[in-house]
Amino acid sequence: MSILKNIFLFSLLYQKLLFPQSSNINDIRGNSWFVDANNMLFLGQWRTNQIVPVSMGIYINVIANSYGNTKNVALTFDDTPNPENARKLLKILKKYDVQGAFFVNGATINSENIDAIRYTSQEGHLILSHSFDHVNLKELNTNDVDTQLVSNAERIEEVTGHYPKLFRPPYGLSNRNVVDSVNEHGMTMILWSIDSLDWTLKDANTIVQVVIGNVHNGDIILMHCNQMTIDTLPIIIEKLRQRGYMIVRLDELLGIKAYR
Repeated sequence: MSILKNIFLFSLLYQKLLFPQSSNINDIRGNSWFVDANNMLFLGQWRTNQIVPVSMGIYINVIANSYGNTKNVALTFDDTPNPENARKLLKILKKYDVQGAFFVNGATINSENIDAIRYTSQEGHLILSHSFDHVNLKELNTNDVDTQLVSNAERIEEVTGHYPKLFRPPYGLSNRNVVDSVNEHGMTMILWSIDSLDWTLKDANTIVQVVIGNVHNGDIILMHCNQMTIDTLPIIIEKLRQRGYMIVRLDELLGIKAYR
């Protein structure tokens, strides 16, 4: 346990030295001692592996955060919501007059949730691509990656009337082949700069601390369509606003088009 934590700390230190805090430098934040040590190690390695090629310009058209001095941030939600979670999330977002970006998987859009997804889009939230089957794209060949991209975009267009240009890889995993495929389809890969850790933490206060304790101008905040996000979202929105942050829709934050 202590060895894994030491490795994780070294990874964090490496990132801080390589990418000092700045609104013009890509980095991914969000850590907690309540996270399992193996996940901590994975997070440190993944963040370094992803951000180095982005910051060095090896991966083109991959975005983890916005730039500038404006206190704007965006909320993003991964995975197709079930109708009940969608209803609760939309109620919270409507109460605070916030528009979010939902990255969904075509394979999980079915008769039970399709109306919720349509309604989410009609309410002004973005419905964006998260691959068709939520697979590790690094393990696929170019043709299979293309199929994941096109099939999901077409499914989203079929449901919402909008063909998404913004794509987030499942688990945040990508390589040069995946990045090139995304670019060839005229899409932009969207990562995140704050991981709320709502996918692993079970304590609402800790999740709030992870987000609020790490927030910078231009952050893209990663959350999920789960109960922990439902429990923490109102507090996070209120605390962000108390600190002077404006929560804007992802395409507005980045100044790019979300749909074709």
